[in-house]
Amino acid sequence: MRRAATIGLLSVLIAETAVAAPAVAMADLSGVILSLVLVVGFILAAAWVVRRMPLGLGRGNGPLKVLAALPLGPRERLVLVEARGEELLIAVSPAGVFNVGAAQGRPATDARPAAVAPTFVLPDPT
Repeated sequence: MRRAATIGLLSVLIAETAVAAPAVAMADLSGVILSLVLVVGFILAAAWVVRRMPLGLGRGNGPLKVLAALPLGPRERLVLVEARGEELLIAVSPAGVFNVGAAQGRPATDARPAAVAPTFVLPDPT
């Protein structure tokens, strides 16, 4: 009998504790979800910006310099590269990297006039 009374008393205390537990208001929950969405969105936006912006660390000091890049599609682009004083036109795509042509007749210099366009010799396809 005493055991049944103890079990009954414990069940009443547990039930009161469960009822007395604080409830989470819907406004608090929506605030947490909104904060989570903002933080995840900020992380994704920062990753996109870092991926898109070229970081100027070490550029222009090595043997290769990217002079210009022309996007042709979402994953394809033409790149004008200076290597060993020669300008190369390179096609970059998911299929690979291909040498399209090389500048003919003049060495690459930093002080060239803007009006002169490079002339390229396309390789013979045979």
